Formats: sequence, structure tokens, C-alpha cells
Amino acid sequence: MHKMSRFGSRQRGMGMLGIIFTVGLVAFFMTLLLKLGPLYLNFWTIRSIMTSVAEQSETLQGGARGIADMIGKRMDVNSVANITTKDFDIKKLEQNTYQVTVNYEQRVHLFFNVDAVAMFTYQVDVKTQ
Repeated sequence: MHKMSRFGSRQRGMGMLGIIFTVGLVAFFMTLLLKLGPLYLNFWTIRSIMTSVAEQSETLQGGARGIADMIGKRMDVNSVANITTKDFDIKKLEQNTYQVTVNYEQRVHLFFNVDAVAMFTYQVDVKTQ
């Protein structure tokens, strides 16, 4: 017959306290993912819009206003929420070049009295006609 070691009776797997802790930890990180995920998706969409405006083949007309209109239209098409064209800073660098910067923060409620603040910044140079 097989003889048990003297510690054999202690090796039974995870206890109830360990299971509760693990479930709580998984729930915490899932809450973070579900609450902060949409904020980052919005930012990545805005980055993609800004990059596509900066890289577009035909040059923009209308200067800073034309750039803001183009970004605004693309934000509407992509259903970007909580950010408007007022969150963009458009500065003229040279005769036909503008620096477009978005700098904003978003606050999201996590649980009880705990909120998370995410700050986002991105910048591109756009050439106009």
C-alpha cells in the first residue's frame, strides 16, 4: 500500500479564503477593464482621426477652421463621445503648417467613492493649401 507522507493531509488545494480572494481580484480587474476600456478606445479613435487628417493626400483648405471642421466630421462619423472640437488646440507653425494638439482628461466612477482620472494628449502637424 501507498504510505502518505506526514504533510500529505495538508495538500488539498485552495481553501475558501483563497477562492474568495481570487474571485475578488478577478472582479476588480474586470471592473477596471470595463470602465477604462471605452476611454482608451475613444482616445485611439481620436488619434487615428488626427493621423488620417495629417496624412491625407489632398491638402486641406480653410486653415485652422477647415482642420477643426474635418476633425469634427470624422468624430461624428466615428461616434466619439464626450470630446468636442473645443478640446483641440490648433496653432499655426509656418505658412501652410498647423500643429493640432488634443489634451483632455476624463473621469469615470469605479465603485463606492473611488473614481479614476485618465489624461490623454496627442499632437500632429497638418499641412494646408
